[in-house]
Amino acid sequence: MNEAELVYSHVLNCGRLSLYLNKEARLDRDKSAQVSRILKRRIMGEPLQYILGSCEFMGLEFKVDQRALIPRPETEILVESAIAELKAEDKVSPEILDLGTGSGCIAVSIAKLLPRAFVWAIDISDEALQLAGENARLNKVEVKFLRMDLFSGLKNKKFDLIISNPPYISAGELAGLAKEISFEPVLALAAGIDGLDFYRSIISRSTVHLRNNGLLAFEVGSGQAKAVRVMLEEKNFSDIKIIKDYNNIQRAVLAKKGMDKWIN
Repeated sequence: MNEAELVYSHVLNCGRLSLYLNKEARLDRDKSAQVSRILKRRIMGEPLQYILGSCEFMGLEFKVDQRALIPRPETEILVESAIAELKAEDKVSPEILDLGTGSGCIAVSIAKLLPRAFVWAIDISDEALQLAGENARLNKVEVKFLRMDLFSGLKNKKFDLIISNPPYISAGELAGLAKEISFEPVLALAAGIDGLDFYRSIISRSTVHLRNNGLLAFEVGSGQAKAVRVMLEEKNFSDIKIIKDYNNIQRAVLAKKGMDKWIN
């Protein structure tokens, strides 16, 4: 739906079809005032998802507010691609780790779509974890949420899939972002001078926490896929796939860990 449809559907508490079937109906004073308040906030640049308090991701409803980034359609490509890989490997009850879970959209969607999976989700923000927990309950799934900085408290725990949509905005890009992005938490956006800090750290440390042939899956920013591919190759990852989004931008990078080498 476009923004106007979202606003009126929210105010009238109806679906898109009902909106058009009753398009001649007039708003009462209270509902008109509600629309006016929403439009004033939107004019000031506040994202509509924050104003309405929810958004759709992978066909599911998610609560959203300034505790975490707003789920975006391009991230669905990452989730769909990772699930397809797990199914191709015939993983019946895979163990999955979502790094930097934010709103929980990735972890919750995977738990919903792969009900036999064991899903863990990590974030450094207490507020984001609270929101993610609310979304897990909203969608009636079980996810193990942990507050930690990347892999710091996992010891030698291993997973079949490690998936992440990490911060990937470079220091130079932050100031030039659209006004509405300023409403979202900068902690979930900024990633050092070149925007690649989190990829370096995750790729380097993930080999300890992936099973043999385990999958590492990232969302990447525009123009970053090649650099991430090189990092993966340097750590002996194989079967590297780069997947484009709806705007023909290289948006997801997936790779498999090689076999552990044992020294006698």
